[in-house]
Amino acid sequence: MRLKVRLLVLSAVALTTVAATSSLALDVQRSVSVVPHPRGPYYPRAVSSSASAIPLTTQVHMGFFSPVDNFSTGFEGGFRVGPQLDPHFQVGLAMDWWHRSEDKVLNLGTVERPGGTASQEIVLSESSANLIPIMVFVQVSGDENMSVIPYGGIGIGHEWLFLSANDYQTDESFDETFGGFAWRVWVGAGLPLDARVRLNGEMFFNGGEVDSELDVDIPGYGPATVRDVINMNGIGMRLGISWGF
Repeated sequence: MRLKVRLLVLSAVALTTVAATSSLALDVQRSVSVVPHPRGPYYPRAVSSSASAIPLTTQVHMGFFSPVDNFSTGFEGGFRVGPQLDPHFQVGLAMDWWHRSEDKVLNLGTVERPGGTASQEIVLSESSANLIPIMVFVQVSGDENMSVIPYGGIGIGHEWLFLSANDYQTDESFDETFGGFAWRVWVGAGLPLDARVRLNGEMFFNGGEVDSELDVDIPGYGPATVRDVINMNGIGMRLGISWGF
């Protein structure tokens, strides 16, 4: 009889231990089965804890750029792309295109045409300027859960200026390429449209000089190298949209 009692007691203790162990194992599994991950605009909503890929952020934009000294305001467009090292810090490559064209015309007045009148003009001359800066950049941003996210960046690199002109009165033409070191700084604010997309507005400053060298023969002096230098300092504004993966 005592042996049976001892066996029952041991069985009850064993069952209690197994049940406690099972409960403990279940609790541990529940505590480690859910791992929180960032859900900002530059991170996927579901990321493996072992994932090491760095998100890529791209921005396309357009606006205007106005050089201080040499040209009037023209169209500006471009893009920036690069790895988003964290929600506040990005590095990458930027490329822009600025265009300005101007024609001189002689207005001859209006003439009658079927269905109405038309204006007549003669193009006396035309010219165009195209600036292409290519730069590496660093950009820092405010916290991703802000309703409006401030940001700023700086880029350094090289820019090329392509000038061409035709004077139809004198039958003369000009076509030359300039280049030189350049830098840009910008500040802006982004409005999140969803978890990964922002609408951005920014102001920027372009700094730099571009030059071109031409070998000529100067009468009375001899061979010489003429260096043309154009200042491309100026300010601009642009609107864009950025998205992250």
